[in-house]
Amino acid sequence: MEYFEFNKAKLTLQELNMSQSKSTYKLVYKLIVLFGILSWSTLSFAQLSINSIDFDRISQKKVRSLLRKQQSHGIEFFRDLRPSCYSKQDSVNYSSHKSSQTIREKIQTVWDKLKSIKPHDEYRGKMVSFGFLYSSKFDRILYSDDEYQEIEEGEIIYLNLKLLGGIKNIAVALEVTRVDDENKTIQLCYLNNGMTEGTQQIKLSENTDGNTVICQETRYKNLSKFREKWLYPLFHEKAVNELHKNLCLLIETTRNQ
Repeated sequence: MEYFEFNKAKLTLQELNMSQSKSTYKLVYKLIVLFGILSWSTLSFAQLSINSIDFDRISQKKVRSLLRKQQSHGIEFFRDLRPSCYSKQDSVNYSSHKSSQTIREKIQTVWDKLKSIKPHDEYRGKMVSFGFLYSSKFDRILYSDDEYQEIEEGEIIYLNLKLLGGIKNIAVALEVTRVDDENKTIQLCYLNNGMTEGTQQIKLSENTDGNTVICQETRYKNLSKFREKWLYPLFHEKAVNELHKNLCLLIETTRNQ
């Protein structure tokens, strides 16, 4: 009789422990689900929407039109935008363009300047002008008069290209997909909802005189084969030369200060 009572008590204790374990499991499961829901809600809430753009601070009509076009394609948040980079597997369908410029300055000085230059100062020529920049790291917009620290991966840069003396204007958006300090290389890719797909790579090297060579190589393809073959190389060469000239002037200005 005592043995039976002991086993009964032991069984009851085991059932109690199992019941407590199940309750603990259910509680932990509910907390995990709740945490996941809160995390997702916070992330969704934190994402910056295209609607939050202050269009009055963007002077270029074509840049504003590009934003509205992205919205019409179902893009709600800037984080939804995706780069369309050069693909080695599809290399036969890409064209390429390469240009270089030598600057009489040490490579580290040029690299530091290239990374820290304000986009408004870099893209302020007769042909290329800066619209605005989206920082994915801080999930915020930088307009032309905002402070800027340094180029970072994940930035999306909106530019306006003035062609034929302003008769034709087009807007482009590029994402910074790589900033390589060791190899002194910056890579940018066109966004996937534009006319052009591909990659621009800016790489610095040192020549035998101790000066810096800026090499910019672009691999691209366009929805229009006529534009890809005849127009893009011409205007891209002018745009790159303008950017290199601006960089040289900024470095010379810094050197003389």
